[in-house]
Amino acid sequence: MNIEFRLLGELEARAADRRPVHLGHHRQRCVLAILLVEANRTVGADQLAARVWGDDPPPGARGTLRSYLSRLRQALSPAGCLVERRWTGYAVAVDEESVDLHRFRRLVAQARRVGPGEPAMELLDEALRLWRGDAFATLDAPWLNSLRETVARERLLTQLDRAELGLRRGRHAELLPELSALRAAHPLDERLVGQLMLALYRCGHQAEALIEYDRLRRSLAEEFGVDPVPDAQALHHAILRADPELTAGAADRTAGSRPFEFGRH
Repeated sequence: MNIEFRLLGELEARAADRRPVHLGHHRQRCVLAILLVEANRTVGADQLAARVWGDDPPPGARGTLRSYLSRLRQALSPAGCLVERRWTGYAVAVDEESVDLHRFRRLVAQARRVGPGEPAMELLDEALRLWRGDAFATLDAPWLNSLRETVARERLLTQLDRAELGLRRGRHAELLPELSALRAAHPLDERLVGQLMLALYRCGHQAEALIEYDRLRRSLAEEFGVDPVPDAQALHHAILRADPELTAGAADRTAGSRPFEFGRH
């Protein structure tokens, strides 16, 4: 690859020799980020303006975009990346593997195709290592702000998929600190809380696992007026009675199922 782009954190571009490529000021960087999300696909001029400025673009927005794109073309062309003016709009012509967001999504999709097992775990680890912070960090554009939440959810689901695979392989002690940290950031995610409860129980912390369930139950009641989903309730009852099926060995014997993937997604 002649150039690599990072969207999963602060926007960066590096040439093949690892030198950073200067991408200009904030609004110009927003334009590039939007086109990289849509790598190789055409974004119409009006659509691009709306994604950058929202419903009230400034006078002369099209001319301003042309100026931004001209500067980006000059900056990126020496590194082999083309910013193209097409009949219906603009596009960045780039190998999608050079954009970390697209590589992340490709690795996650590949992991889900191969099914539960060590190869999937390795693919998810590789995907999660691409993250360096919030997606499009420091960029402020209406479309990117909305997409940031969507991509953050993709990251969380990937973390939970990885945790599920780890729990099936008896890695509860290794996963416990990570799940505890995620729980603090996502207190109402029932799948996450279920995984944390299971890891706590397997580490010999039955009381703490039950406390986590009670916290979830009270939070859901206060926020939404609902009880935890049936699978969460079933896990709670299984922990109460110290069900032997909750042990890591039992999970390995049922590795073809997905007993811990529950919650309102």
